[in-house]
Amino acid sequence: MAKDTKKRILESALKLFSEKGYLGAATKDIATTAGVSEVTLFRHFQTKENLFIKVIEHFSFLPKLKELTLELEDKPVEDSLKLLAMAFLERLRVKKALIRIILSELPRYPEIIRDSYQKIIEDILKELSLYFKRLQERGLLRESIPSQIFAQAFLGLFFSYFHSKEIKGLNFKEGPSEEEVIKHYVDIFLKGVLKEAEEGKK
Repeated sequence: MAKDTKKRILESALKLFSEKGYLGAATKDIATTAGVSEVTLFRHFQTKENLFIKVIEHFSFLPKLKELTLELEDKPVEDSLKLLAMAFLERLRVKKALIRIILSELPRYPEIIRDSYQKIIEDILKELSLYFKRLQERGLLRESIPSQIFAQAFLGLFFSYFHSKEIKGLNFKEGPSEEEVIKHYVDIFLKGVLKEAEEGKK
């Protein structure tokens, strides 16, 4: 029962924080939307800051990433990266409105929220870096490049795509489908853009 209540509060908080931002959403309204009292909300989350941090954590890519990197361990690298990219974009879309507001409001947030937000990003990069490290140990990726750089480059590619399409609203009507974009981005990530790489440096 307590678990269901907590889940309702988190979902309601995501909705209102996404609509009004951290600064504009009131805990009273979040509690009302969740069908609980404000006292109950604070019993579960103590402060508005903590509630916001828990929303970011709960709806982050990290839990899904941990699950996927284990499931994909023995699959072909290219297929695995496509699935990771799809899951990453899907998770970003779930909280698209919240991301848009965070990007505009972040400088005005309390330090504890900014630090927590940064830590979540670092944890995601660390988890993906460990996955790429295992691929290096299996001889599938270049060892001369730090696994952290692989993680930053991979997430950077797909966050850039998400940001331009979903946040900035750029609509490439004549461009490839998202499935094709993922395929090509993964191909660029794995093989680079030099023609000699494609030809095996003949």
